[in-house]
Amino acid sequence: MTILLATSLKLQAQTNTTSLEDSYSYNRSKLGKVQFRFSALSYVRNNEYFNYIADGYTLFGTYINPRISYQPHEKVQLELGGFARKDFGAKGLKDLEPTFTVRIKQNNWQFLIGNLDANINHRMIEPMLSFERLVTNPLERGIQVKYNKTGTIGKTDIKDETFFDSWIDMQQSTSPGQTRQEYIWGGTSFISPGVMVKSFKLKGLVQGSIYHMGGQNIQSTQPVRTLFNSAVGVRVQKELTKTQTLTADNYYVSYYESPFQGSAYYLNSYWQNPKYQVGVSYWFGHFFNSPMGNDLFQSYSRKFGYSDWYEAYRSILVLRLVRDWKVIDGLNVSLRVEPHYDVQNGKFEHSEGLYVKYQLP
Repeated sequence: MTILLATSLKLQAQTNTTSLEDSYSYNRSKLGKVQFRFSALSYVRNNEYFNYIADGYTLFGTYINPRISYQPHEKVQLELGGFARKDFGAKGLKDLEPTFTVRIKQNNWQFLIGNLDANINHRMIEPMLSFERLVTNPLERGIQVKYNKTGTIGKTDIKDETFFDSWIDMQQSTSPGQTRQEYIWGGTSFISPGVMVKSFKLKGLVQGSIYHMGGQNIQSTQPVRTLFNSAVGVRVQKELTKTQTLTADNYYVSYYESPFQGSAYYLNSYWQNPKYQVGVSYWFGHFFNSPMGNDLFQSYSRKFGYSDWYEAYRSILVLRLVRDWKVIDGLNVSLRVEPHYDVQNGKFEHSEGLYVKYQLP
């Protein structure tokens, strides 16, 4: 761990999760034809936490999303399906609901309304958007605008990707006279085109989100709240070979909810080849709070029975070990082991997860 930290300035945030992201294709040969699409995730995740901020627990289950897809035009795709989730050890289904998406493509842009490309597809840092939402909150509903372009930098053969994602997720609705609030979460994630400085690739990283709890003319005793989070960073990447890279992502992260505010530094480095990833992350936060973020990085407790607990400073050192398998096209397996040291409280804790993702595009 010491060696990895020492080389961090030479070394993507946290680790790469693209093997578990959703992928879609537009095919002119399928115009006017009905297609069957299917995606599924089976998972087991164990969190062994003993602090006063985050609960320890085990998540074990599977979910599926079969869909019927139709392309009335080469730029337009309609999808109608159903989502079912089963938690092992519990009776019945955890979730069962329909899904529907209108997806419009123009060059490298996509516009979605309905069910979104959710959770880890936004590529946000874990303190602002927990990786665990891939399991606990797999569906988001609203509107989304995406841009993705891959190519090379200048006249070189060095691969590069520009990424933009902006969305509004309507998590809970309300209406006049109701006792419940509306919950709306929106965000933007941007990874700039790369530039070469000597043999290093540099990229700008910008992320932001807004979470609102409120509503007009409702009978709720809960206060209206609006939380803002942002992160600004830089990526330094070095290609060792065609299949190996060293990457460092360093961020300044902020939180604001009048009259409260907080900030943090989030430093990441990792080595990656097609099968393995080894990374180190360091988090130093002061009164930080992000509603969708990983519980570990928050200053305000989310542990059962400790709602009044807070820690002004959170200092966490994380080691990330990842093994990825591509079994066949569309079937990926990812094993993730993440021990960490809670510096402020002097505790070693850990989490491990195994994820099997299948997608028939």
